[in-house]
Amino acid sequence: MKYDPRTLLGSFSRLAPRERLLVGLATLSVVGISLYSFVWDPVQTSRALTERRIKTKSDDLRDILKQRDTYLDLLRRLEANKAAISPTDPSFSLFAYLDNTIAQAVGREHVTSMNPSTKNIGNDYQEDSVEIKLTQINLAQLVDLLYRVEKGDRQLRFSRLTIKKRYNDNFNFDVTATVSLLKAVNS
Repeated sequence: MKYDPRTLLGSFSRLAPRERLLVGLATLSVVGISLYSFVWDPVQTSRALTERRIKTKSDDLRDILKQRDTYLDLLRRLEANKAAISPTDPSFSLFAYLDNTIAQAVGREHVTSMNPSTKNIGNDYQEDSVEIKLTQINLAQLVDLLYRVEKGDRQLRFSRLTIKKRYNDNFNFDVTATVSLLKAVNS
C-alpha cells in the first residue's frame, strides 16, 4: 500500500472548521511534547550532568594542587634535612672540636664535665653527641659559644640547653647543653 500525502491534505480540507482547529491543536501539542521530550529535556539533562562533572573535576584539580604543594613542601624539607646531615669524615672528632670551641669562647676553667655518646638511629644514621656542663659563665660567653657551635663549619646543633641562674650571682649562669652531630652511616 502506497501512502500519498495528498490524500491526507484532502481529508483535512473536508473537515469542519472546528475539527480542523482541534486537529491543528492536537498536531501542535504532539510536536511540542515531542520537541520537549526528545530535544529540550535531554539537552538540559546533559547540561546539568556536564556542569556536575566540571565541578567534580575542578574539585579534584584543587585537591591535586593541594597535594602537589604538600609534596613539594615535604620534598623541600627532606632536602633541607639531607643538607643538615654531615658527610662521614673519619678524622673528625666531635669531642675534640667542642673542647677547642669551648676553650676559645668560654675557657676550660668553666668546664665541669664533657660526656660523649653515640646512638644509632635506624640503619642509615648515627647521632654523635656530647653533654657539656659549664659553670659561672656570663651571658656574652654563652652567646659566643652558641654562635660558634651553631654557625661553625660543621652541621652541629644544640639538641638540649638548660640555663640556670646562680643563686649568689645574678650575672653568671650554670649551663648544661647537649651538642649533636647527625651523620650517615656507610654500609
